[in-house]
Amino acid sequence: MKINLNRLSVKLKSISTLQILIIVFLIALSLRVAVLFTNPHNIADHWDVSHYVVIARNLADGNGFANEPGHPTAFRFPLLPPVLSLFFRIFRERSLVFGQWYIPFLFFQSILGALIAPITAWIGHEIKGKTLALLAGMLVAVNTELISYSRMMLPETIFSFLLCLIALLCIYLIPGKRRILTFAGGILLGLAVLCRPVAIGWGILLAVIFMFRKEYKLRARINLILLLAAGGIVTVAPWLIRNQIVMSSPVFSTSSGIAFWLYGHNDAARADGDTHIPEEYIKVNEMVRPREYHMQEGGDPAQMIPIYNMEPGYEAYGFERSVVDRLEGLEEIEANQEFNSMAWEYIWANPFETLTHSISSLFQTVAYAEMDGKINIQLTLIMPFILLGMYWLWKHSRHIALIILACLLSMLAVHFLFYFDHRFRVPYLPFLALLGAAGFLTAINGNLIRTEKNFFFGWMVVPVVVNYFLLWGNTTG
Repeated sequence: MKINLNRLSVKLKSISTLQILIIVFLIALSLRVAVLFTNPHNIADHWDVSHYVVIARNLADGNGFANEPGHPTAFRFPLLPPVLSLFFRIFRERSLVFGQWYIPFLFFQSILGALIAPITAWIGHEIKGKTLALLAGMLVAVNTELISYSRMMLPETIFSFLLCLIALLCIYLIPGKRRILTFAGGILLGLAVLCRPVAIGWGILLAVIFMFRKEYKLRARINLILLLAAGGIVTVAPWLIRNQIVMSSPVFSTSSGIAFWLYGHNDAARADGDTHIPEEYIKVNEMVRPREYHMQEGGDPAQMIPIYNMEPGYEAYGFERSVVDRLEGLEEIEANQEFNSMAWEYIWANPFETLTHSISSLFQTVAYAEMDGKINIQLTLIMPFILLGMYWLWKHSRHIALIILACLLSMLAVHFLFYFDHRFRVPYLPFLALLGAAGFLTAINGNLIRTEKNFFFGWMVVPVVVNYFLLWGNTTG
């Protein structure tokens, strides 16, 4: 297959790179704002969103990072609630939307989400000029998953924005040996870690990449790494110090434990045939009434948490009686440690099931479906070209390829070690779009060498097989 791209290239010559970035941004912003106002997300429909709102309210009211006044928590990652609380402080007016004025924050988040598109386009321009910039930027601008999450108070949009900005700094600015920008890149990396700790893995891989930059002397490489690390440490340290003072442990978060391994134990009603649903589980559901609450319109998310120790309290009630017994009387930190112990016990007792689940999680990364079971058309179209795009990028710009590949490897490692959720794919979707766009342009330009053909046709089998089983099974993944 060969399509002459010369005509498109000639037309793009009359358009400046800045104009492409502006066009991509405006299209991305208009779509996100339109969806925000026509199909706003109901806060009460998602437990995580509701809990972020509760913590943000407590921060805005001066109660600290807490589930309730006097009951601090480290359950959630700490970047989103403080940002959300700033909007709660500024916009105190009441709204008809869910009983709280959320629109200003969601509009701000829509702007961040829209900025992801021109940043991706900018990276594409650095790789292959205006054609790749326009295609990659547009794929991000119209991606349904990225648009959908920009209207939800979850960390995915902010995290994706930070990942793209860090990649741009590493690709375009940091190699210029600008110390202030290098330190700023470390701060951005620290913010990404506060959003989702998986960014730590990317930071480590970035340090390895910079360590082997042969165009710099060893001292310059070490200084580069130290500046990145210093920026990250300065950003993350206050949260760890807070947890040491308030929670008596410098833990990053308590959202691990049995959540570290959900295989077969995420619902007491179906954990196994002999599971006894504990009385506490029934009681907490009577108090929280999640089914009744989710059916309400305009409910108050704070009412969803009548028990202060949501972790481990709430999660413990969702598991077997033995789990509840082991956690009885424990506070959050101790219960989290016990959760971790139980997770490892399960893994060691069920190695084959664990490995099977890990492989399944990894392959679901290339699933065409979104969390609600709908098919992501953009992802479906670009997925067959992703490996070809990575190979092409590796040949033409190894430095950029290493940075993007390091991010993807660190994110995919989470899918293998923990579990897959369509939410966790959202932050690096722009990188998948970039690789897919590069592979698509390479394919339609024709003249593929044997290795490129092998990557293209060999990889195509993977998403086809994975999505065949997905579409004929549970479409929610």
